[in-house]
Amino acid sequence: MEFITFQSKHFEQVLTITNSTLGANYLTVPYLNKYLNSNTYFAFVIINDDEVIGFTSLVILTPKELKKTVLKEKDWFYELSKKYARIALRKQTIVHPNFIGKGYGSKLVELSSKLIESLCDFQLSTVWIKHSNNAMSTILLKNGFERTKTLHNYWKVDSLKYKYNCPLCGQPPCMCSTEVYRKKNASALTDAF
Repeated sequence: MEFITFQSKHFEQVLTITNSTLGANYLTVPYLNKYLNSNTYFAFVIINDDEVIGFTSLVILTPKELKKTVLKEKDWFYELSKKYARIALRKQTIVHPNFIGKGYGSKLVELSSKLIESLCDFQLSTVWIKHSNNAMSTILLKNGFERTKTLHNYWKVDSLKYKYNCPLCGQPPCMCSTEVYRKKNASALTDAF
């Protein structure tokens, strides 16, 4: 197993995994291009025998940028983050279906969270609520995050705008909800949540 920075040569394999796990067209090549050679967009993969088996992506934002980025409850996100200068928002963490339950998702969160910690004061993650699986919630809790809020129909408007299909809902609109998790970094301000 090798944990490395995401590169353009990983596009095809990452898109194959995301199309089957997150829904057709949820991620695109233009979207993934943002994660190449950037000071604010970061992505990592886990490689096993030259095959991408996991992918995670994060973006570093100011509170105002976070407010513009999230899909719902923009003012709530701003209030949650306004005392921090730089916030890491975990966008996706996925593992190839053949490798789920083997600790790769946990490794992606653990290693990327440690790498990104020096670049931000606060980390957030949104977790897609699936009826049959809450593995990401367990992984985040194990890595020092805490559950903060549930946002219903989080991707509804976004799925209609960008026309991506949800694996659970099918064609737009996606009616799935998300849970928001937060983690204050060790180097962050000492204010309590």
